[in-house]
Amino acid sequence: MPVQKDEIIECSIESLAFGGRGVAHVDGMAVFVEGGLPGDTVTARVVKAKKRFAEAVLESVVTPSSHRVKPKCPHFGQCGGCAVQDLDYPEQVTQKAAQVENALKRIGGVEGFSMDAPVPSPEVWNYRNKMEFVFEQRDDGLHLGLRSSLPAGEKGLAPVLDIEECHLCARRDMEILRAAREFAQASGLPAFDPSEKSGFWRHLVVRHTSLNEIMVHLITNEETRHYPRAEELGKALVDRFPDLTSFVHSSRARRSLAASGEKVVFRLGTREVEEMVEFDDRQARYHIGPNSFFQTNTKGAGELFGAVREFGGFTGTETVLDLYCGIGAIGIFLADKVQRVIGFEISEEAVGKAWSSAKLNGLENCDFAVGTLDTVANLKALPENDVLVIDPPRAGLHENTARAILELAPPKIIAVSCDPTTLARDVKRLSDKYELKRGRAVDMFPHTHHIETVVLLELK
Repeated sequence: MPVQKDEIIECSIESLAFGGRGVAHVDGMAVFVEGGLPGDTVTARVVKAKKRFAEAVLESVVTPSSHRVKPKCPHFGQCGGCAVQDLDYPEQVTQKAAQVENALKRIGGVEGFSMDAPVPSPEVWNYRNKMEFVFEQRDDGLHLGLRSSLPAGEKGLAPVLDIEECHLCARRDMEILRAAREFAQASGLPAFDPSEKSGFWRHLVVRHTSLNEIMVHLITNEETRHYPRAEELGKALVDRFPDLTSFVHSSRARRSLAASGEKVVFRLGTREVEEMVEFDDRQARYHIGPNSFFQTNTKGAGELFGAVREFGGFTGTETVLDLYCGIGAIGIFLADKVQRVIGFEISEEAVGKAWSSAKLNGLENCDFAVGTLDTVANLKALPENDVLVIDPPRAGLHENTARAILELAPPKIIAVSCDPTTLARDVKRLSDKYELKRGRAVDMFPHTHHIETVVLLELK
């Protein structure tokens, strides 16, 4: 008889699924156990039972895994930021690499393929260079922190947890968070409520770079009468933290909960901060604005970009087409090894930063263009190239983009992905013309379920 909802089961956890849940089998059925770790024997309560699988939540650990460790953070289990802080780090990397390889075989249909050895993060703690904190108004007052974790089986928006510690980011980030929380609570202004589209405070984004530059980006609702309070917060933070390089206040009118501003209202200090990524003897510098996307693990980015350089096998004669180039991070890192880099990106702001970053590095062989990659006209205009680099959003390639790549048929494709399942789907889409030659998992996000992957595809 298959497992039933609310049934208590005993099972052995075999592996981790992408997302961080333990995988067990009971009477031949896969059971995903929230809180179960590979090597555990546990009792778990079934919260959802389907025909082919079930979901359960950990009740007790009967026999703990040899890989279980004591979590470092007192918020672990409440905060939604970390998923596997109680699993020793080498095993985290092993499990993530196995998830990538499994996805490529199961979804991508890849056979007879072995991944390179996975690359762990150079830093296991305090590695994040950017934190997105969120404001929330509840009956008991204003909160500022990170979303808490939702109980297994529940959906929706988790409440904000007023964290006091976080071992993923710099200590200075937490000091800035506490100061901003105290100011906002004392201001008497409420946090933004997306259901009512009212309230003022929305997000506080803190970014610091390897060059010791710090940017605080405050995002509020579009209520001009309250703008002076945001300006006061900026001045208070600059006074309290003299090492602050930039404070930016942006407004956002849309209901969506993205931590990005639509219009800059006020600024103290610089318009951007400068970052540097290193790998072996290569150094590249970047201008990063308040809304810029950049890899959140700077030293890990060196490993990731270094893998792209290695997989490319560049000789100095290649033209590289860098799709979804953002601020030009990967293309600029490759530019000293190739003849020409052409970047393509939908965000005009990001392309502006790509141009200024190329200039910062003294590069004259980089071109960047603004445009979307899901329209036929833009895709037909893509230039011929020797190596195509793609680093799409989590959702992967648009179907039109995949078709255009097959028509363009560059000799090599190097794909970077933060989602093994969409990467595997895209490898499958391109498999008529391309063969998967290499793959490497690069862990940029210790203690979370996220993993980056680089793969090399070559024209058959």
